[in-house]
Amino acid sequence: MHPDDERALKLTQAFRRHDLEPILGLIGDALQRPRDQARSNLLPIFEHARHDGIDLLHPPAHFHTWLRTPLLQARRRAGPVRPNTVITRLSTLIALYDRLIDEGVLTENPARGYPAPSAEHKDAPLPTPSDIQRLLAEAREQDRELFAALTLMYRHAFQLKELLALRWSALDFSRGELLRARTVSSLSPEAMQALQPLLKQAGGPLHAPEQAERVFSYTSPDDIRLKMWRLCKAANLASISPSELRKAALRDHPPTREGTGYSHPQAHQRALKYAQQVAEKAQV
Repeated sequence: MHPDDERALKLTQAFRRHDLEPILGLIGDALQRPRDQARSNLLPIFEHARHDGIDLLHPPAHFHTWLRTPLLQARRRAGPVRPNTVITRLSTLIALYDRLIDEGVLTENPARGYPAPSAEHKDAPLPTPSDIQRLLAEAREQDRELFAALTLMYRHAFQLKELLALRWSALDFSRGELLRARTVSSLSPEAMQALQPLLKQAGGPLHAPEQAERVFSYTSPDDIRLKMWRLCKAANLASISPSELRKAALRDHPPTREGTGYSHPQAHQRALKYAQQVAEKAQV
């Protein structure tokens, strides 16, 4: 049997048994979310399908009507499931089916077209400075590359796409400067210190800029999100997202426009105003 056919057969058999674990073992990494999160999102669907005898590979005509029950099931608390939870479960299921199409198991996605609810938008409290320091301390002990990335997020409000694109040729360590978003900004002492181990590994301040290699080895934003999620668990902290860390940077270290990479003054002012509003609501 061809390896691809054998893989497709294993996926099909796991679906027939409503056995989620081997499915995640085979294609979980392609779902673009942490394995535990994907399991949590999909488990209600697989449990209800097993109980009701639903074939998830070839679902019945009333599949969308049936799907409403597992999507709305509350697992660990009383009360209705939040719209964002429904959206997350549905998006994970859609991603799973899309991957099965790539694997040649399906030809169409039966979850597409489900009427998803509108997303919730609220200003959640930002992580406190003390929580962020605990996060950074944990990163310093565990992962120097992640520590450098988080330091740039917190001290200079770096976005994930900036971290992925950052190259040594954009840094001038002799002057402590960084070319960023068509502006030159000064690196904080904390950022300089956090980058030193990576710079040494890349060949030092003379060799690294000439090679113009990327500073960080991450290949996608989800690589950083996953490492942050695991780091928060190790530090016994509530999950802190990259966007929350960036907003906290604007709150705790409101630098110049150039220091945060904003090339337009109005965009910089809007970002500072938003971060301040979130901080004030958290205090209330």
